[in-house]
Amino acid sequence: MDYERMLFEKGCFLADWNDDIVPERKEMQAQRVHQDKDLDTLLSELNEIKQHIEDVRQRKWELEKSLMFHNNGIVKD
Repeated sequence: MDYERMLFEKGCFLADWNDDIVPERKEMQAQRVHQDKDLDTLLSELNEIKQHIEDVRQRKWELEKSLMFHNNGIVKD
């Protein structure tokens, strides 16, 4: 991801910079079904949640950088 960040800082947007990262509604509904889960499964799900949070933080950073470029007139129409 560091290489992508370097490219982004130089103004090179990656092809997937604005892809939707929110899971589909079906997946979210399936996760709401209550199940008895063992500790390993719960820890695995926790790690997935942490990764999703990190992905959201990365996207936030990219959007803030885009906004900075836009506000400072670095991006040309």
